[in-house]
Amino acid sequence: MKHSLLLGMLLAVATSSNAQDNHGYGAGDGDFKSLSEEIAKLKKHNDMFNVYFNYAASGQVAQDANKDWGTKFANKQLRIEIKGNLTDKLYYRFRHRLNKANGAQSEDNFAKATDIMMVGYKFNDKLKVEAGKMCQIWGGFEFDENPMVIYQYSDMVDNMDNFMLGAMITYAPNENHEFNFQITDVRNDKFADIYGTATNTINASKAPLTYIFNWNGNLFDNLVQTRWGGGLQSEADGYNNWLLMLGTKLNLSKFQVFFDYMMANEALDRLNYTPLSANGKTATPVKDAKYNSFVLKAEYQPVPHWNIFAQGMYETAKSDLPNNELKSIGYYAGVEYLPFEKQDLRFFLVYIGRSQDNKNTNITKDTNRVSLGLMYRIKAF
Repeated sequence: MKHSLLLGMLLAVATSSNAQDNHGYGAGDGDFKSLSEEIAKLKKHNDMFNVYFNYAASGQVAQDANKDWGTKFANKQLRIEIKGNLTDKLYYRFRHRLNKANGAQSEDNFAKATDIMMVGYKFNDKLKVEAGKMCQIWGGFEFDENPMVIYQYSDMVDNMDNFMLGAMITYAPNENHEFNFQITDVRNDKFADIYGTATNTINASKAPLTYIFNWNGNLFDNLVQTRWGGGLQSEADGYNNWLLMLGTKLNLSKFQVFFDYMMANEALDRLNYTPLSANGKTATPVKDAKYNSFVLKAEYQPVPHWNIFAQGMYETAKSDLPNNELKSIGYYAGVEYLPFEKQDLRFFLVYIGRSQDNKNTNITKDTNRVSLGLMYRIKAF
């Protein structure tokens, strides 16, 4: 009776209160022991209902572009995720950010805080379909990683809108290859809410959709992994944007390194971070914008429970307008300590540096930050 009451309380807390699959170093979802199992000493787990919390916070010492230093504590992530297999074929997933606005967007009527609300049906081991709000499948290992363990995103990924309403079909001919085709909305908000008065001269697309093809592969007995994707966005009438992301990873037992190349050719500027980008604030948005990003990250586990990592980024953003070019360099390095084999709890120390060269203003901005904190992906049920 006491155990039943306790389980009821845990269910109530979980359903009244988000996190991406853990692709990085540390415990995977299947290795976790839930709090309910620990407390109630359950021996049998129901895979229909799984609840996770992602939490990350740190103390920071940072230098801004004006060379001023400051110190603060900051929360980075607070997400809840509920997912499960209702049958051997039907499954679902819900992920929501608890520290983001909950107002419904004007196009899809979802809150920006809701990353994922989807259902899937598995016909067999090779074929499945999914529908609902989901993450677009652009590719690249930085894009694919759990946001909690990203210490600094590249400019391109940081400026993307990638949680959209749509549908996807997946074909996996064997355990080493997965091919995905996805169609989603091109935006969460209506055209006028993003481009403002530019809608007086540019017409919204009659079919504002994104089409993406993606290949996830494991080669040479999982030694080389791929996250390759590309697609088209029908941004407006007569304006199509093309994106390509190619991520390749060398996966050794104690050392991993990936290289991502990301490219966007945008007939109508949607990423919106060239020096002259000003969507919604001007009647003449940037056109023919070109974005390129190169990301290299290495990780090394010299002994159990420790992970040493470093990442470098070089990026450009420009259009045909005079002096409308931004060059960006980013780099960070640090160490993680994971004390428990069956829990994804990480204590970390990381240094992050950024430098941006704005040709329109001829100003170079440098920022530096040192963070000491923790990340914890908690399996609550």
